[in-house]
Amino acid sequence: MVHFYSLAALTLCAICAVSVVSAGIIRDGSNDISLEEVRQITVVKDINEFKKNHPGLALVALKKENSKARSGSTVEYKLGGRVQGDSLVAQIADAFVYEEPKDVTVQLTYPQSGTGSIVTYVEISCEADSSAGNAYVIAGGIGQRFISIVLESTQTETFFYSAQFFGSS
Repeated sequence: MVHFYSLAALTLCAICAVSVVSAGIIRDGSNDISLEEVRQITVVKDINEFKKNHPGLALVALKKENSKARSGSTVEYKLGGRVQGDSLVAQIADAFVYEEPKDVTVQLTYPQSGTGSIVTYVEISCEADSSAGNAYVIAGGIGQRFISIVLESTQTETFFYSAQFFGSS
């Protein structure tokens, strides 16, 4: 029953997220996006294959902090730091439940199109059956107006995440 309430609470958080998600890509709340403005993104399904295909690319791992959840594990990933004058520029949450353990990969991108705020800080909270997983910046980053992060969890039946992106102008 406790697991049900945890799932219900996280699902409610996903519904109440400031921005909406489509296929793991953050939307900035604007529904009027022309095709020319949509950022061309390569979706990463397997981080090891991605690294093999891009040998010169240096992935930046987010700082990982583990803690125990009511069921499973909670992992916090953090990158950068809050600065005076920054604010929440995008927020996203989603939940997945599978019949059997599965490797899960989600790509989070801010902004979906156009030019965003200068990214200062990213915080991602994940709840899964174990703490096995990682988060990597694969494009853009702190101090830039664009960031794309691959978030992965291994062998999990439940996967919930909530991400906050902070930026300044």
